[in-house]
Amino acid sequence: MQRELLEKQLREQKIELVRAIYVGPDGITRGKAFRPGDLDAILESGIGLTQAQMSVTVFDHLSPLSQYQPVGEVRIRPDVETFQVLPYLPGHAQMLADVETLQGVAWELCPRNLLKEFIHKLSEQGIQIQAAFENEFTLLEKTEAGWEPVDQLNCFSSAAMDLASPFILPLISALEQQGIKVEKYYPEAGPGQQEIPVGHQAGLLAADQQVVFKETVRGVAQANGYRVSFMPKFSPAFAGNGCHIHFSLWDENQNLFYDPAGEFNLSRTAREFMGGILKHLPALMAFTAPTTNSYRRFVERCWSSSYACWGPDNREATVRAASGFQGQEAATLNLEYRPCDPACNPYLALSALICAGLDGIENHLDPGEPMLTDPALLSSEERHSLSLNAYPLDLESALAALEQNPVLLSGFGESRITDYLTMKRAEISMIKSLGDDGERQAYEFRF
Repeated sequence: MQRELLEKQLREQKIELVRAIYVGPDGITRGKAFRPGDLDAILESGIGLTQAQMSVTVFDHLSPLSQYQPVGEVRIRPDVETFQVLPYLPGHAQMLADVETLQGVAWELCPRNLLKEFIHKLSEQGIQIQAAFENEFTLLEKTEAGWEPVDQLNCFSSAAMDLASPFILPLISALEQQGIKVEKYYPEAGPGQQEIPVGHQAGLLAADQQVVFKETVRGVAQANGYRVSFMPKFSPAFAGNGCHIHFSLWDENQNLFYDPAGEFNLSRTAREFMGGILKHLPALMAFTAPTTNSYRRFVERCWSSSYACWGPDNREATVRAASGFQGQEAATLNLEYRPCDPACNPYLALSALICAGLDGIENHLDPGEPMLTDPALLSSEERHSLSLNAYPLDLESALAALEQNPVLLSGFGESRITDYLTMKRAEISMIKSLGDDGERQAYEFRF
């Protein structure tokens, strides 16, 4: 965005505060706000931030084992191209930000810059990734008993749409005012659960859009007397909140995942990319299912997937080969990665997906035979014969797999991985110390 246009919007919209926001490795959107009159200085020098802030847990706890302690400074650097007036909060605007060194160089723990690096790796091969994050979340209203789901109705229920409409319509308006294309809306399977698929974006814009989407959902809810939770498993009795990642690779105007002669119209590139995902899945899930609560979602026959496999339009598979729309197959065929939830940092999640998939392409990895049924319906002997592995049982298991994964260690850098492991293990320890209510304290409204 041109500086003159930005300054004009600040004046015309009577903006009082501009937020410079980033998503930490813990998955929480954080930032600092500044007055419009300081715009030039902020764009020139950034906003000060202690290095240690990028190593804290969701409890704002800094492990004594973290490599970054409260000594040393980095800068929050707003990206003017991401400037948006917040339609649900008069007087406020925001920009997404990178985290840089004092010298203006991308800092090693900045998740947004990491994704830029992976997008550059793709571009060196003439490839662009198109992606969209497909979120589920729980809509809550205030009752005498506290914050409760707005309904106890059925999946896709039109009656549930009626009850959520005072929130949904302002939300759709706010998203579209910020350039986010809303493709569909429907109530999902859990009480008060909502889902709003949005249009795909290229590369970095897909992860940026996910940040703006979640900020808008939360902001519109609060502006209209509701609250939302992106907690992966809000209640043991409810369906979990997933965040499926739809993606495809493109070479200019050609969908590299589409081959009309391939099985299920899938190209060799699509199959090899899936092969990389399935090979590295346990480690990959340390970023896409990044909380202790995430692993409560992966229950058999609950539409969340729980075994490492792929299949055509199989919603109990790790990767669903999503069929294209009739007459538009070449443009719309894509892959859907399912063991992901809204607590993830979208920059880390998409980076990990690209890292694993590129390894699949470079080493011609075979994803195996497609799963044409719910793998939970197979006997344990049948799953064993197919080398069908269950997901990691918990976050610690995924972290252990990440620690031993040479592809992700190399792609992300050992320093970044080490700090992430330290932060997440400190988070696990804190949750255990809080007892039965630990996960709710950690995750209910923080993301």
